[in-house]
Amino acid sequence: MRKLIVLSLVTFLCLSSVAYAASIGGAETQGQGKVGIGLDQEFVFDRDMKVKSTGFEADGGETFELKTGIDKMYRTMVKTSYGLFDGLDVYIKLGTADFESKSKYTWRDTATGDWDIGNWKMKGDNAFAYGFGMKGKYEFENDWFIGCDVQYLTHKNDFKGTDSWEDSDGDSDVESIKGEVTFQEWQIAPYVAKRIGNFIPYFGIKYSDLRQKHTIKWEGDPEGEKVKTKADDNVGVFVGTDYKINDAWSLNLEGRFIDETAISLACGFKF
Repeated sequence: MRKLIVLSLVTFLCLSSVAYAASIGGAETQGQGKVGIGLDQEFVFDRDMKVKSTGFEADGGETFELKTGIDKMYRTMVKTSYGLFDGLDVYIKLGTADFESKSKYTWRDTATGDWDIGNWKMKGDNAFAYGFGMKGKYEFENDWFIGCDVQYLTHKNDFKGTDSWEDSDGDSDVESIKGEVTFQEWQIAPYVAKRIGNFIPYFGIKYSDLRQKHTIKWEGDPEGEKVKTKADDNVGVFVGTDYKINDAWSLNLEGRFIDETAISLACGFKF
């Protein structure tokens, strides 16, 4: 009966949630009544974004195009998990995050032929990050099992950067910019895994998304402009392995591809 409950919960989580890309931090669950504490270091090397809306909405014959993405993101998170059942955990994450990004924009007036082309570069400060989630698994024979991880993660980073541009009159300049970016992520990540000695390799396919809300300010512009973006690709794959040092300690390595390029390293201790 307990396995049936866990399988039903895993299936419900996999079918009913929208998701965003983050490390699942390992394939195993803690076990009923067990507490686990882990340290997760995440490195995101590339993620393409697309514009949802901007404060530069064009009128008449004007057009505004923006191509943007995350070049670097670092997250250091402490994860605390509790086993509700042998095959179902709930957890919270607390830590810090920072980022770097580059964007290219083009403004055109089709009536006059005027245009501006420019680049934004942003470097974020370290900010408090937090999240929560659930992980469930269902066991099969010969040490095979399936699982599903669902989680939410968010942080708001202040940033500083530059706006370098040129226009159709031949003028150009570099201006300082600053502001803040709110990141919100959801993730749903079903996977399959197998125990092989002290190793537990796993593979999964995730539906992922990432949403950002920017407020960009220039000198002499205290209000700034709003730009909202979302992930360009929503489906990716991930592959990783756990290594069980002993009954209490374990290590994890995971890579994520297609929707983003990222790796994460984690270590965990189970009470």
